[in-house]
Amino acid sequence: MGRLYYIDNLRSFALLLGIVFHSAIVYAPKIGYAIQNPERIEPFGYFCFWIHSFRMPLFFIISGFFSGLVWEKKGCLYFLKGRWERIFIPMLVGILFLAPIQYFLIQKISHPHLSYFTYYLSFFSKTGFGQSHIWFLVNLFLYGLLFVLLPKDLLKKTFSRFRTKHESVLFFVLLLFSFSLTLLAHSFFPRGDNEFGIDKLLFCYQVTFFLGGVFVYHSGKILISAVEPAPDSFRLINWILFGIVVYVLFYEWETKDPLWMPYFRGGIYNRMIHILLWCLSPLVWFQVFVLAFQKWGNETGEISKYLIDSSLPVYLVHHPISLSVAFYFRNWDFPVAGKFAFHLLIVLSLSFLFYDLIVRNSIGLKKLFGVK
Repeated sequence: MGRLYYIDNLRSFALLLGIVFHSAIVYAPKIGYAIQNPERIEPFGYFCFWIHSFRMPLFFIISGFFSGLVWEKKGCLYFLKGRWERIFIPMLVGILFLAPIQYFLIQKISHPHLSYFTYYLSFFSKTGFGQSHIWFLVNLFLYGLLFVLLPKDLLKKTFSRFRTKHESVLFFVLLLFSFSLTLLAHSFFPRGDNEFGIDKLLFCYQVTFFLGGVFVYHSGKILISAVEPAPDSFRLINWILFGIVVYVLFYEWETKDPLWMPYFRGGIYNRMIHILLWCLSPLVWFQVFVLAFQKWGNETGEISKYLIDSSLPVYLVHHPISLSVAFYFRNWDFPVAGKFAFHLLIVLSLSFLFYDLIVRNSIGLKKLFGVK
């Protein structure tokens, strides 16, 4: 297996797509968010639900894939060193300096004279603490620790048996695994049941995709090798059409059957269909984007390298910037589409400027923000 440039590019795409998502969700109805515009319109809701249906699971699949690859090719110490440098240190920086800004701005809406220093001192209490957008690094670090404890030879031996299986069989195995574990977890935890900012149901749901990524690496089927011919357009179109159908169904269930409600409130079978769609959507769109990036994103160059390096620090700093823009834009009397355009432009500009002018030229900051 040679260098899979399309997976590197897809990983940075999944992170950077979060910037668009966190800007659009400010103007989206039917989705709760920290700070939202008083006027919200449906197109942003449809767009955000679509991204919400696959983006983070897609990222965890890729992370699991690279975890399996790095452990096998580089060994245990290299894997642990990477977890420390690329995940734990940025996670610590994010929790200490970036996460508090979200909850401070929420409080400042009702307490205009509240100072950040006063609020910061109370943030790390059990009642005041939250992970904000850093939750994905916390989960990813914990998944890495779980991966260290799992018997690698048994995983490899079990997953490698699927190398001869048809792609549809592998897809069904991944779906069954994700659905079964998520359904079991939801028997104990409703959405929103959290401990120190870790949503228990979401944690179990996302770990199925991380382990699914390890499975994908050892099975070697769903992620087609870069030496094979590029996928044909007809196959890609079929997956896109399938993804659209799944998205429409998921949107209906997600808006009518909140997962924070117990089973009996929405009906057991209704809830099972909801969870099935919740698990199915990321796998379908994972296939879509893998095929698309194999076809059009399987190259490296200066822009590709820049985005791969900058994606994590840009993602880490964009969220407090986006919330700050939302805070000051919320009472601005201007068309929603125009607000969003200005919002996104400001967030992208400031986030990349922060990386270019501050992080990129500092060895210390590069280490703190997980840049290789």
